Amino acid sequence: MTGASAVGLCEFIDASPSPYHVCETAAAQLRDAGYTELSESDLWPGSGRYFVLRAGSLVAWDSTGATGRPFRVVGGHTDSPNLRVKQHPDRSVAGWAVVALQP
Repeated sequence: MTGASAVGLCEFIDASPSPYHVCETAAAQLRDAGYTELSESDLWPGSGRYFVLRAGSLVAWDSTGATGRPFRVVGGHTDSPNLRVKQHPDRSVAGWAVVALQP
């Protein structure tokens, strides 16, 4: 997994320009950490480290008890801020060429 450092955060951000990329990047890190990807339609096993990925959403859980708790789920959202280039992005501000963005 990407290290818990400023460099690690920058690497994660560089690899994740959209909510979909965030989920793909996180899924790769979960696979590297030993998690198994399941389909929503699969029969989910009772114990283990798993995740489900769909479009811009990811849910991961650890039900092994390794954390000292029988079941742990962590969630978050990746949709904000999600800067997008405006339809007419070329702008000039104070003599500088800029790209117009919208959240």
